[in-house]
Amino acid sequence: MPPDMTPPAAEGSKKWTVMVFMGAATVAGNEPLLAAAEADLKEMRFVGSGGALNVFVQVHQGGDIVPRRGRIGENGQVGIDGLEDVPVNERDTARGMALLNFIKWALYEANHLNDPRYLMLVLWGHAYDFAIGRTPTTTGVVDALDFAELSRVLERLQLEFRAPGAKLDILGFDACDLSTVEMACQLEPFAKYLLGSQIGVPLPGWPYDRIFDRIRNPYGRVMGPAELGSYIVRRFCESYSAESRTVSLTLLDLNRAKELTVATQVLALTLASMIGDPDERERIAYLFAESQTAPGKPYVDLADLCLGLVRYGGNAFLAEAARNLGNFLISAQPVRVGESEEGVGQPFVIEHGRNAAQTARLNGLSIYAPHVAPDRDFDAVRHLYQNFVFAQDTQWSGLVHALARRD
Repeated sequence: MPPDMTPPAAEGSKKWTVMVFMGAATVAGNEPLLAAAEADLKEMRFVGSGGALNVFVQVHQGGDIVPRRGRIGENGQVGIDGLEDVPVNERDTARGMALLNFIKWALYEANHLNDPRYLMLVLWGHAYDFAIGRTPTTTGVVDALDFAELSRVLERLQLEFRAPGAKLDILGFDACDLSTVEMACQLEPFAKYLLGSQIGVPLPGWPYDRIFDRIRNPYGRVMGPAELGSYIVRRFCESYSAESRTVSLTLLDLNRAKELTVATQVLALTLASMIGDPDERERIAYLFAESQTAPGKPYVDLADLCLGLVRYGGNAFLAEAARNLGNFLISAQPVRVGESEEGVGQPFVIEHGRNAAQTARLNGLSIYAPHVAPDRDFDAVRHLYQNFVFAQDTQWSGLVHALARRD
């Protein structure tokens, strides 16, 4: 296993520090988030920090409103008004500095160096166009944290704590459309596991009361990262009825993200060698469209795409590449008894949950394919997509942008 920011602790003394960074600003054209933020803070407060759990929160409402933060304890604090103002020199959201300052503050407040714990960071807010946390600044400009910037924040955190290669145990997104190949490969150096959804996340999002209660009041021992991630997937998906909101959530094993890059590159190269033929290009573009995650979204479910390519791709080399990638995503390894805390023996998609018939073709991991959402301006965000490590290390970007060209 990779190094961790949490040194090994004695059995029975393991604990969690959870840091929730909330972008709750109201931005024109976006669903308001303030009420949802208040609702989630209420759920967190219902459990509070204590025992095996430490919870720290920072809320940004944007514009001239001072961001607030605090430890969610048992001192009567209620909602955003129960938090404290962030110091002036730690408020700037540009380049992810506010997030970096929040994490450092939380780790020092938790006395993490002397009382090491499992670490989970949750990024909460609107996410689209390869960025999260759209926040109006005092100048009126809308700032957002793109995922290349997020990587730099986490890399700087490693350096400042003199722990190169150290990783968060879980990096979670209470936000839309972020269980993707691109995110997994981007965040592999900084987290062991990724929690994210392939589709939209309804407000108010995760059931924080149930999640935190299970950590603070465990049955037996405190859950390890893979166990807690699976627990969150299950509790989230059962929190919404199919009649009210369609949901999905996934836990990914980032420890194997390099293998994912290799297997996806083989598929990309095989597909790229075929699309020069107009008939093959049309067939491939159609199979991509059949695996779209949701109407209007520029993503396809990767395992479902692999299945379609195996069945209908019409090429033995393509079928082999697709089969190998699909098996990597969902095929378990030999299970090691007693190692469930760390997910040893699980497939890359460790846990995937869904709650409705509309999500039947989702298998837990998406990949970018702009041509399946022709009404979106993929050229406007292409430069942001190119910032992904995955786009730079594979031929996938060239493949899907070739499929998206209308010439």
